[in-house]
Amino acid sequence: MNLPRRPRAFGAAAGVVAFVWFTVLALARWNEGRATSYDLGIFSQSAQAWSRGHLPRSFIRGDHTLLADHFSPATAVFGAAWRVWPDPRVLLLTQALCLAVGVAVMVGTTAARLGPRAGVLVALVGCAGKPLVAGDLFDVHEVALGVPVVAVLCRALLDRRWRTAVIAGLALVLVKEDLGLTVGMAGIVWWWRSDRSGREMRKGLVLCVIGALGLLTAMLVIGHFNPSGHTSYLDYFTGGSGGDLAAHSEPPVHQLALDRRVVPLFMLTVSTFVIGWRSSILWLALPTLAWRMVSSNASYWSSDNHYDLVLWPIAVAAAVDAWPRWRERRPLAYGLVAVSAVISVVASIGFVADRGVNPAHALTRAERLDRLDELMRSVPAGDRVAAQNSLGPYLIPRYDVTMLGVDRPERVRWAVLVDDDRREFQAQPCERSTYLEDLAQHPDWLVRRQGDLVLVRLPTEQPSGLRACAPQR
Repeated sequence: MNLPRRPRAFGAAAGVVAFVWFTVLALARWNEGRATSYDLGIFSQSAQAWSRGHLPRSFIRGDHTLLADHFSPATAVFGAAWRVWPDPRVLLLTQALCLAVGVAVMVGTTAARLGPRAGVLVALVGCAGKPLVAGDLFDVHEVALGVPVVAVLCRALLDRRWRTAVIAGLALVLVKEDLGLTVGMAGIVWWWRSDRSGREMRKGLVLCVIGALGLLTAMLVIGHFNPSGHTSYLDYFTGGSGGDLAAHSEPPVHQLALDRRVVPLFMLTVSTFVIGWRSSILWLALPTLAWRMVSSNASYWSSDNHYDLVLWPIAVAAAVDAWPRWRERRPLAYGLVAVSAVISVVASIGFVADRGVNPAHALTRAERLDRLDELMRSVPAGDRVAAQNSLGPYLIPRYDVTMLGVDRPERVRWAVLVDDDRREFQAQPCERSTYLEDLAQHPDWLVRRQGDLVLVRLPTEQPSGLRACAPQR
């Protein structure tokens, strides 16, 4: 079924509003100095490599190509954007555009099937609800590229557009290695929602094959580039320690922690307004939901990151599909939708407030960033710099940046850090203070300061890793 012109225009208008809003939030966070090397710095260096015709690499992440970490050829889109504007902010704009297109597709689909009031609700929850706002404020991640693709796939399943579903499936397996499972589930959903004829079964089987081949290709590529022969993140599902690559990620949690593991399930229920559980479209969420809840990586359980992004279009499509089945229980359905929308928006407001992001700062720059520019003025362009997590992204357009962290082996000529007591990934306050105290033992190391910012010049390129703090008893 083709979307009528007015719902399409309605969806496009919602997409424009969403793009402006997500851009404002992302740029406000950037201007406040809250961007981090993990993950904006990593993807910025990946975009640099793509733009030069090389495989994606990141000096921040380590020696291996990023294809040894995750299978995401779709991040070449970031490389194309980098050629237009070689600045990390272009990735923020690209991500905002992807989220906005996802909103546009789902709002248009909702308006066509359920009317403009339902479309307004989806637009509101899409722009102000927790899933997309949390993803927008988590730097940049490849999974954001999958939001519009998943939205198109869901619409294709609703409208029985097999060719569109196939195209979306082919695109989705290039976004991230696990999304082949989602495409395979789409094949099952296609068959289940059909007349179960042999022809429809073959169509569903094509989607299943695309998903399986995508998953197999991803595992082979990762295994080829990873010295261990497989992605180290598998350790989060096998009880391992996290491996070499995952050493820079979250340590595994081996407790049950059921109250935290069920958060993805709760947020999916909220995103689908509860009513969507009566739709087979929601089956598409099962693979992502399963690996997140089974994993020993606690960050996968959280709703504060980017992991809910691809689930949001699925949840909305399921709610749209299920709404007619609630005809005899409309008052209850209205109540469930209203409560779910309020929960999502209130959670989003609390999240933004907790992160301290002020949308008004989208056009004003923090004074610390000006001081950072002044401090780095004497550093020659192209030099290798070890930068604290919160400083790295702002240096990438001009320098070869790696992380300033515990036992980092990369050889650098400069190190830059913040002399304060704020906790930071890979550089805790005690580790930074110990590093600064140790400078007295190296009179040949030149030290400059701008307020709480510290720049250290090393006499030669050498490792500049921090020493881990002694464990407290």
